[in-house]
Amino acid sequence: MKAKEDVSSEMISRSQEREQKVRYNELSVIRKDKADMRSFKNLFLHGLYFALYSLVKNLSFPFSNYLRYLVIRIFTSSIHTTYISEGVTIFFPWNVQIGKKSSLNAGVIIDGYGHVSIGKGVRIAAYTCINTADHAFDDLDTLIMDQGYITGEVIIEDNVWIGAGTKINKGISVGEGSVIGSGSVITRCIPSFSVAAGVPCRIIRPRK
Repeated sequence: MKAKEDVSSEMISRSQEREQKVRYNELSVIRKDKADMRSFKNLFLHGLYFALYSLVKNLSFPFSNYLRYLVIRIFTSSIHTTYISEGVTIFFPWNVQIGKKSSLNAGVIIDGYGHVSIGKGVRIAAYTCINTADHAFDDLDTLIMDQGYITGEVIIEDNVWIGAGTKINKGISVGEGSVIGSGSVITRCIPSFSVAAGVPCRIIRPRK
């Protein structure tokens, strides 16, 4: 009887492992024309947004984070944290979702063009960069600047800690409860409850 239970348990474990590998394959990416990023809507909204945000972006006196939050909330209702430190830059904030009790520390850059979803209770340390768009460069006869963009969503699940200076590339997910070492460059998806670090970022050990 015990042998049957062990076999059954092993099969369930392998099945869960396969599901996790599928889930954490690189997310899909989309090619977008250059004109999309430079549409009138994006240019107008960005101009207005940065005109206001620049007034409060680098303020460091107590409670200035609330001023940054209030300006951002004019343009989106999907950011639910007030922990926005000085120097934080969020491009395309209307494409960014952030859960409650998450924190963006000094100098964090988030490119929301390809969409970013950050869960609850996420710690993002200083000077981390989240990138959702790269230049396309496959046509040798056309200037890279004229070839459009390859975009991909970035998903950071609940209760993740990302160390200072980390770079997160497009089409990446970081699973719930994971810890990422400082200075890492994440080029592949990270499973839940992992400790990972390095360039490129690799899993060091599971947390559980």
